[in-house]
Amino acid sequence: MEAPPRTSVVIPTFQRRDVVLRSVAALADQQDAGSFEVIVVVDGSTDGTAQGLRELETPFPFAVVEQSNDGRAAACNRGAAAARGSILLFLDDDMEAHPRMLAEHERSRREGADVVLGHIPLHPDSPPGFLTAGVGEWAERRARSLQEGDGTVELENLLTGQMSLPRDVFLRLGGFDTAFTRGGQFGGEDLDFGLRLLESGHRVVFNSDAISRQRYVVTPRQYLRQWRQNGRASVMLARKHPDQLERAFHRRETRADRLIWRRLGWPLRAFVLALAATGARGPRTTRWFFRVRNLEYFRGIAAAGGVPARRPVHVFCYHSISDLAGARVLEPYGIPPRRFGRELRLLGRWFRFLDADEFERFLDGAGVPRRAALLTFDDCYSDLLDAGLPILEELHLPALAFVVSRRLGRTNEWDTPLGAPEKQLVDAEGLRTLAAAGIAIGSHSRTHPLLSRLPPDELADEVEGSLTDLEEAGFRRPAFLAYPYGDHDAAVQKAVAGAGLRGAFAVNLGLARPGGDRYAIPRIEVLRGNWGRFLLQIARAGRI
Repeated sequence: MEAPPRTSVVIPTFQRRDVVLRSVAALADQQDAGSFEVIVVVDGSTDGTAQGLRELETPFPFAVVEQSNDGRAAACNRGAAAARGSILLFLDDDMEAHPRMLAEHERSRREGADVVLGHIPLHPDSPPGFLTAGVGEWAERRARSLQEGDGTVELENLLTGQMSLPRDVFLRLGGFDTAFTRGGQFGGEDLDFGLRLLESGHRVVFNSDAISRQRYVVTPRQYLRQWRQNGRASVMLARKHPDQLERAFHRRETRADRLIWRRLGWPLRAFVLALAATGARGPRTTRWFFRVRNLEYFRGIAAAGGVPARRPVHVFCYHSISDLAGARVLEPYGIPPRRFGRELRLLGRWFRFLDADEFERFLDGAGVPRRAALLTFDDCYSDLLDAGLPILEELHLPALAFVVSRRLGRTNEWDTPLGAPEKQLVDAEGLRTLAAAGIAIGSHSRTHPLLSRLPPDELADEVEGSLTDLEEAGFRRPAFLAYPYGDHDAAVQKAVAGAGLRGAFAVNLGLARPGGDRYAIPRIEVLRGNWGRFLLQIARAGRI
C-alpha cells in the first residue's frame, strides 16, 4: 500500500484557468521537498479550468475536486478534507512556487514552527498597472516588517495565500468559516482563522525564503468589488469577534466621506474606471482611485448593517410550520410552509439575523448591526425539521429552537386537554439533524407546565432537569430557555438564572434592548394572519 505524502498542497481556484495551470506546473520544479501531493478545488469555474487541469501531466500525485461556487473558504475546507498528508499547505491559485518553497516550509517546521507563512512577492509577468505596482510594494513592505520585527506575526500579516500547518491543527480549529466567502464573496476568512490560530497559542513564523510569486491579474473593476465585499466581511468579523472591533475595520468613514463623497460615489467610480481603462498611471489617477476604493469599502460596511453598536434586536417567535386552519386552539400558531418562506424572504431583505452565540454576546454588551433580528421556534414540532429547515438552509438563516425535553418524539400533550389536536414533536435524531444544521437548541422545560404555579422543587426539576436531559442526550448545555406559555414571575426568573442559563424569553411584544432584563426578553409572536397584521406587529414592537 502506498504511503501517504508528507504534505498536501491545497489550491482553491475560480475562473482563472491559465493562471492556475501555471501555478500547478511550477510545483513540478520543487527541490528537496519530500513527498507531497497537490489538490486543486475548482470552485464552480465555467472557463474550462477542471478539464485543463486534468490534462496536465505531473510528477506528483494530483487530484482535481469540483464544487459549486461556494467560495474560497469552502474550497479550502473541501481540499483539506480530501488531503492525505499530515501537513496542509494552502496556496492561492495565482501563486507560482519557488523551487525551494516546500523545502523552506519544512525547514521552519524542523526549527519549531507550528504554522509557516511565506513571502509572496509580485511575479514579474503580472500585467502592468498602478494596482500591480501597489501590490508589489505592499508585499516587500510586509516582508521587511516581518523580518525586522521580534518574530511575532501580527494578525494583519497572517495571510493564508501561502501558509502551512498540521492538518490536525486545522481540523481542530474548525477550518475556515464558510460564511465569509459564501457564494463567491471576498474577504474575512483568513483574518477569522488567524484570530483563532493566534488565540490557540500555536507558534507562527515567517520564512522569507519560502517564496511564491503572485501573478496579480485583478482588474480595477474587480478590485473595487473586492473592497466593497471586504467592507461586508469586516462587519462579519466584528460581529463574530467583538473584542476585535477596532482591528476589524481597515479605516473609518469621515464626515466628509459621509456628507460629500458618498453622494458622488457612482460618478466617481465610473470616472476612475474610465481613467484606469486608458492606462493612466499618474499620482492623481492613483489618488482618486483609492478614494473611490475607500468609498466602496464604506458601501460594503453600510450594506452589512454598519459598524456593530449597542442597538435593539427584533426577536421573532414561531411555533408550527404547517397549515392548521380549523384546528381548535392551535390554528393561529400554524404558519403554512409557503407563507413561512415568503415571510422569511421578506424579513431577510430588511433584517440581519444573529445566531444564538451572537445574541448571547449582545446580552453581554456587544454591538450588533442595524436591524438585527433573532429567529426562535417554540415547542420544536416535527414540521420544523420537515418544512422549516429546508427554507432556513436555503436562505442561510440561523435560529434557536426550544425543546420540551421529556416529550422528544411524542406529541403536544399539554395542549390536548384544551381540545387541540395532537401534533408530532421532533425526536432525538431529528433534533441532532437540526443541531448539525446550525440550529441552536434551547430549553422549553421538561413537560411544558405553567412554571409560576409550581412549588420550588418541581420548578427546579422542570428547569435544571431539562438542561440535564439535553446534555445526557448528547447536546450542548442550553444557554437559553423559553417560558412555556410565556408564563414567569420573579421566582421563575430566579430559578432560571440559578440554573446558569444566560437568558430567557417571554412572549410579550417588544424589542430586546441593550441593558434590558435578560430573563424577560420580549418577542414578536408570529401568528397566522394577513400581511398587514404581520407588518403591524413589527412596527408596534419598535414603539413599545
